[in-house]
Amino acid sequence: MKQPKYRMYPSLLDKFEAYLRADEEADSFYNIDNETGEYKRSPEEIEEELKQSLIDAINRVPFSSEAADKGTAFNALVDMAIHNEPHVPTERAPYSIIGDRETNTVQVTFPATELAPMRNFLFDRAWVYEQAKYFDGAVSQLYVSAILPTRYGDVELYGFIDELKRDVVYDIKTTGSYSFGKYEHGWQRHVYPYCLIASGEMESVSAFEYTAFALKGGTSRTPLISGTRYPEYYTYNHDQSVKLLTAHVERFIEFLEANKELITDKKIFEQ
Repeated sequence: MKQPKYRMYPSLLDKFEAYLRADEEADSFYNIDNETGEYKRSPEEIEEELKQSLIDAINRVPFSSEAADKGTAFNALVDMAIHNEPHVPTERAPYSIIGDRETNTVQVTFPATELAPMRNFLFDRAWVYEQAKYFDGAVSQLYVSAILPTRYGDVELYGFIDELKRDVVYDIKTTGSYSFGKYEHGWQRHVYPYCLIASGEMESVSAFEYTAFALKGGTSRTPLISGTRYPEYYTYNHDQSVKLLTAHVERFIEFLEANKELITDKKIFEQ
């Protein structure tokens, strides 16, 4: 197989999407001061922040996020419950998981790092197992990759599917609040089904679902975490996704080449 010129994963495409939508965010209601009617931040400031966030992601600049760790913890618990397998800490997944049937809790602990203190998340064990039933029979954390031809050369798209059940791809999301369509502009719903089909692993994919969980708890007053599940379901159309992916990836390549001097981590450039 010919070596691809670029390698990309969905969250990078999401970051680029956010950058392209900078003008919309700058003009949004939330950027207007209620008293003065003026911008809280200038459109230029917002665009620059989003550009820097994108460059940092491309360069794999380490960051710390309690919300991201909480989501990782919940996803790991769901996988454990689906497959009835214990978690063994690794470099990629350094957290430990301890369940307690007597108190009906399960605790996920992330060790302290240079960027973040030790973090503990205490989940309602029964609630976790109830949510995991939704994914019964799924294949979890499936690595996929495939080549996307573009006018600028071949691009390898890759990533890990949270759950694959028959011909539906699921991505688990955790959030503090949810409204339908929250993930409409996400690129996982195009990338993962495309990779399954283009790589020959599957002949067809019927749909992609962002399975969102609006979490509550996790505070000093209410430490036990549970929540509500909100399925965000999209029928998959392969031809349409190929067109959308090709256009978006080509725009991203143009951005990469125009800002090449800012990119210190060259992993995105395969050759």
